[in-house]
Amino acid sequence: MSVANGERSRKRRKVEADAPLNTTSISSSDQLHQLLQFSPSTSPEDIKAAVNRFTEFLSNFANEESPEGTRQLKVLKKYCDEQSSASHDQLDFANLLSAWSNASQSNAEAVLAAIPRCLAQFFETISSHVEFREFGISLCHSLLKRDQLRIIDRSLSSPRSKEHLITPCLQLLTEIISFDGGALASNVFSRRDFLYRRLEGILSQTPATLIEGSSVTAQQVSLEFILANLRYLDSTSKSELITHGKTIFLAVRNLPNLPVDIVINILKGLERSIIGDGNLSKQIKIRCFNSGVLSALAKLYGYKTQGNDGPAVEVRNALQQLLLQVCTTPKGVLLAQSGWYPTGTNPETPGQDENMIDLGLDSPFYFDDYAEKVPVKNGALSAFIQTLRPESDVQQADLIVALFNAAPELVADYLTKKPKFVVPPGDDPKWRGQFAFLFSVVQLPVPQNCGWDEKLPLNPPPLSVVIESILPRPLDRATIGKCLRMNDEIMTISATRLLTMAFEKLDSVLKVFEKAPAESHLWKQASGKLISLFVERIPPLQDVITALQKLEKENEPTRTVVLECIAAYHTILPSITAGSKFDFGVPLSKGLQSLESDALDTATKDIVLGQIVHIMQIAYISPATKWFHKAASEDVSLIVQLLRRCVKNPDKLVTKEALPILKGVLTNKGILNTNVRSTDALISSLNATKKWQPELVAYQFLDNCMSRTVQRPVKYLDQLEQAQQFLSDSTPLSLLACCVAEQWIHLLKKEKKQGIKNVAEWVAGFFSALDSAGENYRVMMHLKEEMLKQCDGNEKAKETLEKAFEKQRKRHVVLSGEHLGEADSKEREVPEGGADGPAQQQHAGDLDLVENFPPPPAIPTSLAGLDRWTKPDFESEIQTGRLANLIRSLISPEPEVRLQAFHILQHIIHAVQQSSYDEKTQLYLLLGELCETIKSHVLSNSQPTATAPPPPPSIVAELAIHFLPTISDPSSPFYRKTNSFLLRAPQWSVPHILPYWLKETFLTEPEIDDPDIPATFQQGSGGGSGGNINAQALEIEHFLDLLLKSLRTETDMDLLRRAQVFTRLFSHYLAPVCTKAIRTKILRVVHFATRIKGGSETLITRTGVREWLSVAKTLRGHSGHGIAGFGKMDHELVGLVQAVEMQVLGTSDAEAIARWEAERRVFREAEHAAKDNREEKQDLASKIRAEGARGESESESENENEDEDGR
Repeated sequence: MSVANGERSRKRRKVEADAPLNTTSISSSDQLHQLLQFSPSTSPEDIKAAVNRFTEFLSNFANEESPEGTRQLKVLKKYCDEQSSASHDQLDFANLLSAWSNASQSNAEAVLAAIPRCLAQFFETISSHVEFREFGISLCHSLLKRDQLRIIDRSLSSPRSKEHLITPCLQLLTEIISFDGGALASNVFSRRDFLYRRLEGILSQTPATLIEGSSVTAQQVSLEFILANLRYLDSTSKSELITHGKTIFLAVRNLPNLPVDIVINILKGLERSIIGDGNLSKQIKIRCFNSGVLSALAKLYGYKTQGNDGPAVEVRNALQQLLLQVCTTPKGVLLAQSGWYPTGTNPETPGQDENMIDLGLDSPFYFDDYAEKVPVKNGALSAFIQTLRPESDVQQADLIVALFNAAPELVADYLTKKPKFVVPPGDDPKWRGQFAFLFSVVQLPVPQNCGWDEKLPLNPPPLSVVIESILPRPLDRATIGKCLRMNDEIMTISATRLLTMAFEKLDSVLKVFEKAPAESHLWKQASGKLISLFVERIPPLQDVITALQKLEKENEPTRTVVLECIAAYHTILPSITAGSKFDFGVPLSKGLQSLESDALDTATKDIVLGQIVHIMQIAYISPATKWFHKAASEDVSLIVQLLRRCVKNPDKLVTKEALPILKGVLTNKGILNTNVRSTDALISSLNATKKWQPELVAYQFLDNCMSRTVQRPVKYLDQLEQAQQFLSDSTPLSLLACCVAEQWIHLLKKEKKQGIKNVAEWVAGFFSALDSAGENYRVMMHLKEEMLKQCDGNEKAKETLEKAFEKQRKRHVVLSGEHLGEADSKEREVPEGGADGPAQQQHAGDLDLVENFPPPPAIPTSLAGLDRWTKPDFESEIQTGRLANLIRSLISPEPEVRLQAFHILQHIIHAVQQSSYDEKTQLYLLLGELCETIKSHVLSNSQPTATAPPPPPSIVAELAIHFLPTISDPSSPFYRKTNSFLLRAPQWSVPHILPYWLKETFLTEPEIDDPDIPATFQQGSGGGSGGNINAQALEIEHFLDLLLKSLRTETDMDLLRRAQVFTRLFSHYLAPVCTKAIRTKILRVVHFATRIKGGSETLITRTGVREWLSVAKTLRGHSGHGIAGFGKMDHELVGLVQAVEMQVLGTSDAEAIARWEAERRVFREAEHAAKDNREEKQDLASKIRAEGARGESESESENENEDEDGR
């Protein structure tokens, strides 16, 4: 048959196919026999029609569960049984295969196309029916015999114009390979000389040679054939297929011209069958995904669908996933590399021996000439990323950054080949894209040990390689300087933010260099050279200051970013800022004054606070700052302004940042001592009390004394030494105290009575606070006498000063604990009497509650070290507390930290699902419910005008942390209750958390009996100190541990109050079964409550803590606590109770408590009763004294009479 006849036959058949075939008439296997029984005289058209009818019968197979489907299945099964060959030498479907052979000899193309199409449909139909398995395998063997292979080879060797012959054969081979889970895949591959030799030619077809209107092309079918081979072949055969010619390259080259579903299927198939195959060697994978194949795949980033001008998101995402697996994971083509140490170097080899002159890094043994070319191990990946366009495509940029993170050696290699920007700085999308890409490169973490093995080697890495990861060469001084000089807000923000990140990266690298082996001095030299290289690439500080001065006053956010950059200059490389003449004290003073204004809204005030923090860091380091200079328009100098701000707002972020700066300035200038807490004493002396607060005159007097001390320190040092010699006491004293005593007389001359009184009370408080800080008390008393002598002639001033010191003598100043981050101190009046004797009061005053009651775990201030979770080992992460620190970041006061922690936690939840962790179900539930609770909190507390919702209560994060060790240990006695709680709801109702666990702890029986308590919990629990360990006490201690970590803020305190937690704890404390360990923890809970603002008032007015403490002091030991302590008071507990009682009274607002008591009838009646009792006692005492006086007079008269008689 000629080609023209074949074309006409095919076209005629297409018209006839529009009429539906009568497939429903096939109701028995005999009909199939008659249909497929061909005589030598049967025309090709009839054979084709019969075969098409059989194909239609197979393709329209009804639902097998329906009666019609069952009937058709039985008909086909019976026909197959009848067509099955009796031996391996015979053929299955003999009539059909005989017709196929005859068609091949007569060149009947219509039959040559129809029969393989029919056989492919047959395999597709029976593949899901196990009863056809044996016949299907037998038929496959028949088709793989030499005669049939020649027919298939002939069809595959047809010209490209005859795809109708090529496509069915490839479909048939695909079905044979896939049948029965690839049982015969190796058999097909073993005939590759017949079946695979034309594969590359078919794959190399271009779109111009494809037949228009064809639904399935030979190229598409060949790709499906390759995927089936990759999926079902064994590793050896698959390796041979991959290394055979250009099969894989040709398969992916024309993917941009194929439909979306086919492209996605191929990409996922490559990932599953090659990257996911652990039996394939690394070399085979590298051979498969060479630079040419990767570059061909990268063209799919620009894949576009018909009728859509934009890229196809599904294809891009699938491609990104594949390339990330190929390029950045060990199961891909990524080779192990040594980070910043180029291939071929060995930093563990000493460069020279002891007989040589040590030239350091200038020695010829230390090679650092990688400015033009860097040898790398991953050469294919290096060539591949050069073909990507990160400036135009975010996903391509993300891929390169991910590859840099996985293989740091490629950073310097990439930048040596692309040393310049594609376009100059300006408002251009390509410029912004490449800048963002390089910014991400700067943000990459420092490789552990600079990329070497388990420790830092003897020699540092080449600095020409290191500097490219800190500040890439396209971002040179000229480029960054141009960005700063452009009057464009975006350019200014970009440049300064980049410099800040580069400084932080440099700081991280220098810290790594500091950890180098002590026997190698090259690391220290490398640090200096690295700083020099870095300074050469950054613009001078003056350029950044100029950019700051150009900003408009209203542009506060940009100003904050620029100030952060200037602060980075000063804090990380202060040596290069020494020549700066700009005084940052002026903007700092203006910022502090603006905070006092009511015109600022909340958002602007937060921005200004951030600016002040940066300016303080700059001013502290800058030598040009005039700390003690007072401008004409200001009342006090800058240092006193900052001090006043810290005193007024002790809990603010600015105060926490300012305290170290204040201490540094005051001690460096010699105003205060360095070896004691003199700064805390100064701040404590300025804290307002109920009857005194520092007025402007006190701050001006202090400002004057500080300025004089700075100007003439030797004068006051001589005075101090003379006083120490006179008193024979060498204990140090701050020079400020000497200046205060000297300037007192000048204050008397110019100030009025009220001002003198205010300053006198401050001086008395200051001396008392210095005494508490450990400074020279005797010299201060000597200075006090000198001040009193200066008051001669001014009796009122002298009396004021004496009263101030006498009043202060009755107060005991306790400096605040630095670990709490508080700048103020608590002044507590010592009671003159009471039920407790003087000895017990002295014991309570000596107790350090800070030492006995350590604070709860600190909330991380940043996510450093918590942001990388590559293949986490959750068992280790729970034991080391790293996961707990991340969860605790969710309650950070900083919104940015909370947001970043939440996103990282969501990533971890997905990682939990993919992990092999034994308790991953419980961990997934816990983290999922935690995330949902955080979401609910954010949504319920969001306001349109607020910048960010408040942080969640501490109980949310601490409860999740509390559960972590429990869910990882099925033997834990708390395991069942914890899992019951996790199964209650998809999120936690925050107000109901504490009531639920109060009930489960105190009102529900424990899950285990006392003998069943694991030994680890018996040893770790203090619940049985003095008695036996029991399950109830163990659960209560466990609950108290949760409370102790969940009490930080006023919100936390309010939750405990509403849940009646204190009432329950106070009741249990007084119970005889309560152990000493539990009582100690309850007292610790009360102590933590007093540290919160308003906590003591809440305890007094809402829980009756004073009355409870008075009862708690009288408790005696129970018989269950041991015979030795039965009936006796535990003096250690009594001392703790008294210390907590003093803490409650000292931290409460006495005036507010007094007003509250005046409004309560019970307190008024108690006061009246006490008053009447005192009056009765006074009357009784008067009578006794009167009778005593009469008795004495009578006795004296009797004695006189006796004397007279004697004479």
